[in-house]
Amino acid sequence: MDPHFGDSKPTDEERSAVDALLGPPESSWEGADRSATDLRWARGGREARDRRDLLLPGLHAINDRIGWISEGALGYLCRRLTVPPAEAYGVATFYAMFSVRPRPATVLHVCNDLACAAAGAERVCTGIAERLGDEVSVERSPCLGLCERAPAALAVRAGDPVRTAVAAPATVDGAVRAAGAPDSAPGEPPAAMAVPQAGQGDLVLLRRVGVVDPASLDDYRAHGGYTALRRAFALGPAGVIREVTESGLVGRGGAAFPTGRPGRPRRPRCARTAEWAAPSRSMCRTMRS
Repeated sequence: MDPHFGDSKPTDEERSAVDALLGPPESSWEGADRSATDLRWARGGREARDRRDLLLPGLHAINDRIGWISEGALGYLCRRLTVPPAEAYGVATFYAMFSVRPRPATVLHVCNDLACAAAGAERVCTGIAERLGDEVSVERSPCLGLCERAPAALAVRAGDPVRTAVAAPATVDGAVRAAGAPDSAPGEPPAAMAVPQAGQGDLVLLRRVGVVDPASLDDYRAHGGYTALRRAFALGPAGVIREVTESGLVGRGGAAFPTGRPGRPRRPRCARTAEWAAPSRSMCRTMRS
């Protein structure tokens, strides 16, 4: 896909998906047919720029209706919102649920993130691929937000309206049924009972799930709620930082930065003295070049 305005035009269905979200365009500035009035001045630019926050919902609208985002559809959405195509292309290619290449209307996303990988997601994914034909695209996806029911799968069938079905914990049979008939897939359990381990005594973070009334603060307090918060107040800011530092907790963003340390950038360490030192002039010259 070329990340600038090209000659590709949206289909009627793609245009309809965007217009259902944004309303019909009022001028050629936004993508309507050019008129004599539009030749004198561009109307709607300021209003369009004020709606740039609708870029992500617009991409969802196209992807949900069609199943993927074509160059023509992306260009039309960008004109409606006065967003540079390169910016919109970056967003569309960042999220795993979107596709800028043609694919079947039904997509089965199988989570292969940490929790699901440990629960056998790859084995499930392989079994699914052997059962489903070309009419369904099976894609490995990052976290679907169902770690407590790993491995997880999400079936999405594009259309108006879009239809979805969750299979978690996913089996090969369950995922295939969800992809083949999203409308008839079993419904999601109540949130309080969605955790299979609900009520087990050895849980830590989830021990109140299915036990405490989530709408009652009194019930929450009766089961130990706010105990950690009171402990944090007793320790004070310095004590909390000390506890977190000594625990060895680190971030999961890739750099594994120690959570207990302030987020200041660290200077390069001097190899000779093993101390943090200011960058040398030669290093600065190298960085500039």
